[in-house]
Amino acid sequence: MHRLFHKVIAVAAVGVTLTALLGGQASAVAAAIGGPFELVDHTGQTVTEDSFDDRYLLVFFGYAWCPDVCPTELLIIGQAVDELGELGDEVQPLFITVDPARDTVQALAEYVPSFHPRLVGLTGSEEQIRDAAQAYRVYYRLNEPDEDGNYLVDHTSYVYFMDPDGDYVTHFVFGQGPEKMAEIMRRHLD
Repeated sequence: MHRLFHKVIAVAAVGVTLTALLGGQASAVAAAIGGPFELVDHTGQTVTEDSFDDRYLLVFFGYAWCPDVCPTELLIIGQAVDELGELGDEVQPLFITVDPARDTVQALAEYVPSFHPRLVGLTGSEEQIRDAAQAYRVYYRLNEPDEDGNYLVDHTSYVYFMDPDGDYVTHFVFGQGPEKMAEIMRRHLD
């Protein structure tokens, strides 16, 4: 219980710090969110932040073995993109794993289509994932495996909305509904 308490406090501290720094709006501080990356998508193609045809990006870090937060948030992301109607074509949803050892290209190819047909799953080496997570100020930590080798990963659960130039626009917190997410994105897309 004591260890769980420290994990919750660490994740909460990251969230409070980001929320205080970002305030939900782009600013000089917020410009530090995002950056270049080179990863492999769920079809085996190498991609960078410039690979998405000048679209807005919805960027979420998580892992396919996640029992609750990740599948819930990916479902909301897909619903929000659909809620935008034709404007949704201007938004590319990305799921970047924080567990590249298990989230291989094949694993992501089986996982991401369940949430949205345009969702792109991204993986890479541990170093590539660490670099991408650092660029987005994402916290993650692998927990000790159980006797069967299964483990959970603590991670930040923000969804970042980035403009076509790769600049931070805003972020969404876990549990924000797809309607609210679409409403906020629509203001920037119109």
